[in-house]
Parts: sequence; C-alpha cells; structure tokens
Amino acid sequence: MAAGYEGKSHLVWYNSDNPDTTLEQTVKKVMKRDEPIFLYRCGSKVQSPPTRYYWRMMDELRIYKLELKDGE
Repeated sequence: MAAGYEGKSHLVWYNSDNPDTTLEQTVKKVMKRDEPIFLYRCGSKVQSPPTRYYWRMMDELRIYKLELKDGE
C-alpha cells in the first residue's frame, strides 16, 4: 500500500518440515506475470528461490518478498 501498488499479489505459505512440491511451479508461473510474491515461513528455512532471485526478509514477521538480484 505504501508503494502505491493496487494490483494482484501472492502469498506463499511455506512449511519446510512438510514442503509442497507444486509451490516452485506456482512461483515461476506468477513471476511471468510480474506480480509481487511474498512467502511466509512457518518451518526452519525458506523455499529455494528461482535462479537470479532471492527472498528479502521484510521486518521480523518471517515474511519474505521475492526480488531480482542486482545486475540481473
């Protein structure tokens, strides 16, 4: 909201203790639409990001935003 974005965004609920194998495909599909993707980590680690991307932690809420690495 602070950035002025009013389109679709996606929240991925990721449990590293019981990973869902379809999440990686879903993330790649959404990336093609250039819509923001957020991840909530409820296990001990985050889902592996796609090549050239990383998960940036937002504050201390265990919510991560998928972002393109600098220079990519």
